[in-house]
Amino acid sequence: MTTEMTRVPVELGSWFAFAGTAFVAPDTAKLREMLRDMPRRSNEWNCLDEALNYDPDSLEREFVRLFLNPMGAPCPPWQSVHGDDPRLMGESHDSALGWYRRSGFEPQAESEPADHVGLLLVFYGHLLASGASPEKLALFRSQHLEWIRQFSYEVRAESRHPFFMLVSDLTRRLLDQAP
Repeated sequence: MTTEMTRVPVELGSWFAFAGTAFVAPDTAKLREMLRDMPRRSNEWNCLDEALNYDPDSLEREFVRLFLNPMGAPCPPWQSVHGDDPRLMGESHDSALGWYRRSGFEPQAESEPADHVGLLLVFYGHLLASGASPEKLALFRSQHLEWIRQFSYEVRAESRHPFFMLVSDLTRRLLDQAP
């Protein structure tokens, strides 16, 4: 495989890791650092950078409102709550955890469901960057990423912060471009 052919998945892998990290925690310093190291600096890059310059407290408040609100988050970030049998730590959690462990990954906190949108996107980015086979990519995608398109539409519709609007749009575009 030529360097040109492998570079596109590596670049996509970096963008998937960025989007996943944005859904895991509103850590503006980490997100800025990741963005600074991104392989492509397009208009999208500029918009994300500007959105990260908003008040960090507003980003954190919006993160909690969208994804963690104990009174009912409008966009729960776990695959298992979007399935036919909505419950945390279900089949999709077990399946994702199996994928991670076979690849030498372990979630940082045992209490965090492995089917969290951010972890799934970061892991897919790792698969892309490491040159996983098209069959492996397709299998993981079919098992764990198909629901994310609808989730990103929900985030876009519910978000009051430009950063999450942009990340939801970015996520859909990444899914469209991914092998």
